[in-house]
Amino acid sequence: MPIRAFARAPAVLLALGLAALIAALLWWGAVFGVVLQAEVLSAREAAICFIDTSGLCQAIASLCTRDHPLNIRVYSPELTWAAFGLIAAGLIAGCFVSGTRRDQSAKS
Repeated sequence: MPIRAFARAPAVLLALGLAALIAALLWWGAVFGVVLQAEVLSAREAAICFIDTSGLCQAIASLCTRDHPLNIRVYSPELTWAAFGLIAAGLIAGCFVSGTRRDQSAKS
């Protein structure tokens, strides 16, 4: 299969990664925005919960009540890590595809 078939893969992976990162940020904001408004955590402590599931983050998430906007009570950083993985894969694939293009043009 020619490399040209994979030429769009880096852009697709990057787009998916960025979309997932935006979704994760919105999800985190829906859960921890209330926590920040209530001044339960500092902005720095809440920001750590964007990528981590430490005991503090789990404890705060377990305190969410039924009154939470959109009825969202839990945030899980796995989507954030998947987004980082997709973005990294897109960057790596971009290097591979551009390197292959240079090799093919050098042979011509």
